[in-house]
Amino acid sequence: MAIMKDVRRIAWSIHWKSTLFGVVVGFVAGAAFGFVFGFIGGVAGVPWDTLSPFLQWGGAVAGLIAGFWVFNFILARTIGKSIGGRQLELADATSLREGH
Repeated sequence: MAIMKDVRRIAWSIHWKSTLFGVVVGFVAGAAFGFVFGFIGGVAGVPWDTLSPFLQWGGAVAGLIAGFWVFNFILARTIGKSIGGRQLELADATSLREGH
């Protein structure tokens, strides 16, 4: 079993990349959602009081989805890559059970 010292570099690599890129992509996705639907709502004549909560929640959800997508992308790129002499691997769970 790995200890914290063994996985620290891999964990840090995944954490800083997914945090930085997740914030940037989440911001861009939220802003794009707000711009597109705000523009469409403005052209359609939807009152700002009605449109504002939709844009806020929709932008937040778009940002969360984009942030998860970035985390998934970073994790997929990290699996199999050597970082500090260690690497993550995907393996069949039945082949790794203790005692087998």
